[in-house]
Amino acid sequence: MRGFYDALRKLGACARMMLIAAAAKQWKVAPNTCVAHDHAVHHEASGRSLGFGELAIAASKLPVPKDILLRPKAELLHVGKELPLLDGPAIVSGSAAFGADIVLPGMRTAIIARPPVVGGRATAHDATQALAVPGVRAVVPLPAPTPPFAFQPLGGIAVVADDTWSAMRGRAQLEITWAAGDNGEYDSETYRKTLLAAVGLPGVIVRQVGDVGAAMAGAAKQVEAVYHVPHLAHATMEPPVAVAEFHGQSCEVWASTQNPQASRSSVAKALGLDEENVTVHVTLLGGGFGRKSKPDYVVEAALLAKATGAPVRVQWTREDDIQHDYYHTVSTQRLVAGLDAEGKVVAWEHRTAYPPIGSTFSDTGLSAPGELQQGVLDVPLAIANVRAENCEARSHTDRLAALGGQHLSCVRGPELHRRDRGGA
Repeated sequence: MRGFYDALRKLGACARMMLIAAAAKQWKVAPNTCVAHDHAVHHEASGRSLGFGELAIAASKLPVPKDILLRPKAELLHVGKELPLLDGPAIVSGSAAFGADIVLPGMRTAIIARPPVVGGRATAHDATQALAVPGVRAVVPLPAPTPPFAFQPLGGIAVVADDTWSAMRGRAQLEITWAAGDNGEYDSETYRKTLLAAVGLPGVIVRQVGDVGAAMAGAAKQVEAVYHVPHLAHATMEPPVAVAEFHGQSCEVWASTQNPQASRSSVAKALGLDEENVTVHVTLLGGGFGRKSKPDYVVEAALLAKATGAPVRVQWTREDDIQHDYYHTVSTQRLVAGLDAEGKVVAWEHRTAYPPIGSTFSDTGLSAPGELQQGVLDVPLAIANVRAENCEARSHTDRLAALGGQHLSCVRGPELHRRDRGGA
């Protein structure tokens, strides 16, 4: 809202005007005789109304207005006011449906042994002992992802069983040989030293105001600090979970997802279906924080439902969630301030080095302006001489990086060979 409030107001007003125009066209009345409120367009003179859903397709075919009329502030009934927590009573009473609450007839539960290294894959596995566990129905290899990994599932070996405990016991009995791949030597402590060395050298200048070099040379005192933030997992209250049922030419999904559109597109692509043949039902999230906008766990459920011919719930354990999360990026930052004799800041130099969001999708080591506009390019201090430098940091993991949130606690969990993809 900080960055897009005005833009969203205009988008909403534009949609409102197009919905009104569509209704007016259908009723053959002037648009200025119609009003939009409570999810519908109303023609008060005749008492007619049409819901936004009824008008959406027709409205989308109309020209986009050039002159957008915003509602007067007096008509913004909800802005700045508390709204009722509509799902609160259901959450308190226990009747709310989260991802793990979905149960379908004949449903089975899958627990997946994923590669310990991003980009790794299983070269061999022995399912004999896993299949001997009571309740285990099948052991299914999943396809390995191809770089850039984006939001693909990691692959691995799935154990499908009658219940969660049987699936967990079955996974524990799998014998798997893993090939680590290109990221097998990744070590968080070694990488910390790499980033520290990176910010010790000049980087690409992304912001320059005044003459930092001259101001720093003439400063009465210099103060320097280096900060390092390790991988930070989202650790949502409910770990990722999704249920899928494959119907041959269509697929139905129930998931605690923040992005049903991406889930639908990714499931359709994975199964070779048209998107209109994939239906996604959204449950309560159980916490998302951006992690559940990624569709990897939803695709896992869809692939296993197709492979087994039964509805499948893919359940991530807490250990899975911490080990294979889309971690907030590891980051090292070096700041140097030049002070005058009175202690006033006269020069400011800020170097950053961290694998950026873009490296999730391509081989890039430099951050994008959108990431740096969270305290680097927009330093909110009246300093006459400012220079920000972006130092290259190549990725060995699969992540979403962002500067926002890097002031959070430096929670250090299992750091070797992990997916570093946070930033929500």
